[in-house]
Amino acid sequence: MSGEVIRIQQMIFPEDEKENHKLYYSGTGYERTEAGLYVTEGGRVELFTYFNGFFVKQWKRYTQIRNPFAELLVQGNCRLSLLYKDQNGNTVIEEKTELHAAKKPEILRIRMCSWKEAEVYWIRVEGFEDGALLRDFSIYAEVEEVRRVNCAAVICTCRREKDVTANIDQIRKLSGEKRPEVFVVDNGNTLQEHVFPEFVRYIPNKNCGGAGGFTRGMLEAVKQKKFTHVILMDDDISLEPEVLERTRCFLSVLKKEYEDAELAGSLLRKDIPWEQFECGADWNRGRIKAYGKGFDLRDRNTLLENAEENSPEYGGWWYCCIPVKEIQKKGYPLPLFIHRDDIEYGIRIGKTITVNGIGVWHEAVTRKLSQAGEYYDIRNMAIVNAVHLRDFTAAEWKKFLVKWTLGNILRGRYQYIRLNFLAVQDFLKGESWLAEEDGVKLNGRVRKLLPQLEEVEKKTEKAFLVPADISVYTVAVRKRVIYQDPSGKCLRTDKTFGKTVRALAGLMRMLPVVDRDFENAKTSYRTKWKELTSENFWNGYLECKEDE
Repeated sequence: MSGEVIRIQQMIFPEDEKENHKLYYSGTGYERTEAGLYVTEGGRVELFTYFNGFFVKQWKRYTQIRNPFAELLVQGNCRLSLLYKDQNGNTVIEEKTELHAAKKPEILRIRMCSWKEAEVYWIRVEGFEDGALLRDFSIYAEVEEVRRVNCAAVICTCRREKDVTANIDQIRKLSGEKRPEVFVVDNGNTLQEHVFPEFVRYIPNKNCGGAGGFTRGMLEAVKQKKFTHVILMDDDISLEPEVLERTRCFLSVLKKEYEDAELAGSLLRKDIPWEQFECGADWNRGRIKAYGKGFDLRDRNTLLENAEENSPEYGGWWYCCIPVKEIQKKGYPLPLFIHRDDIEYGIRIGKTITVNGIGVWHEAVTRKLSQAGEYYDIRNMAIVNAVHLRDFTAAEWKKFLVKWTLGNILRGRYQYIRLNFLAVQDFLKGESWLAEEDGVKLNGRVRKLLPQLEEVEKKTEKAFLVPADISVYTVAVRKRVIYQDPSGKCLRTDKTFGKTVRALAGLMRMLPVVDRDFENAKTSYRTKWKELTSENFWNGYLECKEDE
């Protein structure tokens, strides 16, 4: 059986050696140059890494590729080896060749004859006298049908001008045929005077949170009728631009049964660049289970584990690629403002896949002080469950509320409890309230209830200084606690008997209200949620003009 031969993966070099972190290559005796990777005499470099290993097991699972082969562009003196891991974990050298006195770059092609049995392929370069320069390492394969893929990249931003322009600069580095068209949706309306490159379309938008910003980008991309996929990206990620091209290549060879899946990028931690925070996740009724959390992506066995099939329920919108046909079929996101919008949409799509080498760096979300999340997380948890779970009950939600509120009491975060109670009250108003409520004004009311964060002082008196995500058991017995946010700000708390009693009394008053109004609210969300996902609804909600 013959087919078209295309390149499906190309080696990625870090911009600077300090950014390598063994995610691109590992070994000894090498130097990153503008021309490629120079391996010195006696040096040895291997590409069994997150970005440059060829995890053929995943490609076999999700794509229609056949008979892959490696193509290397090398000059100098070296030994080149093509290796793979078999299904029993054994390392096998499939082919070994030597290059001598190659003053000009030479192209070497090596067949991957054992691709059906292999889990991952990679190359090893060992430098001889005067060393060798590895300029490129690409994977090609036969494909019966190459699908047309044209991605629109949507970046939702709000007052993070430096972050969004930095990512645009990264995308600019891609050559024209690799570079997607970018839609910058500006909820803060602070970039109107900025001059963007020609591949960027700037869209000022009503600030209806990430849900509103990403939906506006989806609306505009679908309206163009030329895109096959929409990539949603946070403004504050650190992006390896070649990930965009790898996404396009992967989508172009998908098996038919995965054409309707969303492709979720992994979240790698900015503060620990080799540690994965999430590789897809399950909603689990609100008790989120992240796949691959804490994985050290420098470790080979961990990379193989990360390549196992998990079938997560959703992917976070720090980087997530959604087929336009699915948007047209299943509608737009719910107007949840922030938090859980990506979860609900992933559950609705119903199929999520992840691949090693497609990921971005982002701040680990659980390390931040929750602030507005104390409202949106509780309200939106109930909305997601009401929409998707027939067996979601008042008893289950009350148990969730009690645990959450007691956690804030034990942490001394009394200010957050007002937000928790407001979230309950608003959910119980039902779908019609969510449809009619102005998201901007509501968020303004939520913001007024937030405690004021302070600068962290060197002298903390007798207070206990801890990170924001500290376990409740660590701080439960402490009277004064200072919770430190990664931004450098902090939340000061001081537990008192009176505040604790008032918080508990408020919780006791809230629970009977849940019993009284829960079923009516749940039914309204379950039966009417689709009305909130139409193009007409969102055009009105965002106050989009016809000529925009």
